[in-house]
Amino acid sequence: MEVNSINLSQEVYRSDAEKICNWLSDEEIISYLNEDTNVKRNLINVINRVNMPILTHLFNNNCRFFTIKNIYGTIGFLRLVPKSEFVEVVIAVGEKDLWGKGIGHNAVLEALKVAFFDMRAEYVVAKIKKSNKRSQNLFKGVGFKQAKELEKEIEYHINMKSFIKVAA
Repeated sequence: MEVNSINLSQEVYRSDAEKICNWLSDEEIISYLNEDTNVKRNLINVINRVNMPILTHLFNNNCRFFTIKNIYGTIGFLRLVPKSEFVEVVIAVGEKDLWGKGIGHNAVLEALKVAFFDMRAEYVVAKIKKSNKRSQNLFKGVGFKQAKELEKEIEYHINMKSFIKVAA
């Protein structure tokens, strides 16, 4: 298995949650995320309160949550959040030394399979901060098209037809 070869895992273990907390402590990582400012504190509270080795059920609240894994272990996370007729994708590669190595690209392709074939989404949306050029390039490279420019972010969309062209 290559370094950029990944899989999406639906199981979230305590060690995964602890890694995510560490990533949410990194100013560079959180500067690109659209997460609530309390997300790290809430996650730490959950880890301390719940004495279970598997925390999957806590992460799949109104979404499909995945850890991104490669041969070395958990390296990021991805969420698919169902809205009315679309699914929103949120991704973070927490291991910064792997940025720019195709991890995000491969994870988003895998997530699109879930969004279109399992969740039956009409289209998938990614909202990327204007300052996050790397993620903008990632989503454009996967086939997303810019749909809207908001105050602080750019919204990208992809439908199944466009995804199948890219994936073929």
